Amino acid sequence: MKRVTSKSIIGFLVISFFGMTVYAADYKPGEVIVKFKAGSAIAGSVGLSSIGESDQGLTRIAVDNVQDAISSLSERDDVEYVEPNYKVEAEVVPDDWPYYENEWEDIDLKESWDIINEKGPGHKVIIAVVDSGVALDHPDLENVLVSGYDFANNDGIPEDNAGHGTKVCGIIGAIGNNGEGVAGVIWNINYEIMPLKFMEEDGGKCTGYISDAIDAIYYAVNHGADVINASWGFSSFSYALEDAIKHARDNGVLFVSSAGNSGQDNDTNPHYPSNYTLDNVIAVAAMSRYDCLASFSNYGYYSVDIAAPGVGLSTTTKDGGYTSWVSGTSFATPFVTGIAALVISQFPELGYLEVSDRLLKTSVMDEDYPEELIASGGCVNALNALMGSPLHDIPSVGEWIPPQANNTDSGAPVASEGGGGGGCVIEAASQEGSIPALIFLMIVIVLVQILPLRYRD
Repeated sequence: MKRVTSKSIIGFLVISFFGMTVYAADYKPGEVIVKFKAGSAIAGSVGLSSIGESDQGLTRIAVDNVQDAISSLSERDDVEYVEPNYKVEAEVVPDDWPYYENEWEDIDLKESWDIINEKGPGHKVIIAVVDSGVALDHPDLENVLVSGYDFANNDGIPEDNAGHGTKVCGIIGAIGNNGEGVAGVIWNINYEIMPLKFMEEDGGKCTGYISDAIDAIYYAVNHGADVINASWGFSSFSYALEDAIKHARDNGVLFVSSAGNSGQDNDTNPHYPSNYTLDNVIAVAAMSRYDCLASFSNYGYYSVDIAAPGVGLSTTTKDGGYTSWVSGTSFATPFVTGIAALVISQFPELGYLEVSDRLLKTSVMDEDYPEELIASGGCVNALNALMGSPLHDIPSVGEWIPPQANNTDSGAPVASEGGGGGGCVIEAASQEGSIPALIFLMIVIVLVQILPLRYRD
């Protein structure tokens, strides 16, 4: 005799539900990203839209239903992976945060500028800003820009209509000592900023698709970028984005990414691209001027590498002006990007890993700083990074087993819930054929109450 109880019914249905492919994140309808295996005949077919400038087998494919297409394509022998074309959205930190003066003495920028003034501007450094573009005629930026591209609109004019990218560019490289506006971190070295637009203004938001971000990364690497700044993020694992960052790594390009603005622990709640365990990725948290982690900043002893100023910053705006107030890990990230560029300008022979080590192992470890929350234990310091000292140990990624990527057995990624972005987040939304968990479980409970719970043979 066998007995079926209400508990076993609930258990079966819950297991069935959580085994389903349910996407909690927003993505582009009618399109998926597919990577075909090497030698696949379909990869070169006419009508398919490739991603990236090199032959990666990475393709956009138009489909009727995203989830059905992922289920079908993931079973093909010639497909390495298939995933949604995730949508990212610029995340805004509320403007009613208490104001902090923009002093930031702990990063020793003035002292590092003195050294560069003595030694000279050094080797030219190209910084790619993968974001919402830039105000191309901004008086504090126009003379340091190199030709970029607008992947959102497929043209060569990456004009910023959202404002996020212009703010990021200003923190990195607004022209200094010109009696106007603000000075960027790298104002007195030999540098160029490459604006690569994949997000744009959308009904008061700043949004873009991961496929365009991937295109921008390949473009940056293949057009000579030394450092890529990525002030955006989301909670879903993307193989295609990881492949693009690997392409950067394989070509010696550092990738600096924001840790996110949700106040969460990224060790247990993954945030990408900052959580990729690639050694060219530097994940950046935001700190206040009081040597403490900003309340909105994500953190993680193993997954977040370093902190930088991220509250109440002054920078450039898309209307050709300036603001004295921006906050977020989006704007802490360009501080680290800029200091990496300072090091590269003076030591062009260093590889990306050596530059990363200089930043992380020379960070300032203030006794009041919550070192258990950040891998390096402190804030980036420009002077120490240039001098290469003092050195201290940081946790090895090899000591940490990251949370399992949100993937189904078929290889198709599934979005995790929550997890805000470092300047950009994936917008939560119900998608094609998905069932909200709460409604599903309520239905289960009702069924359990009305169905007969015993079966005898």
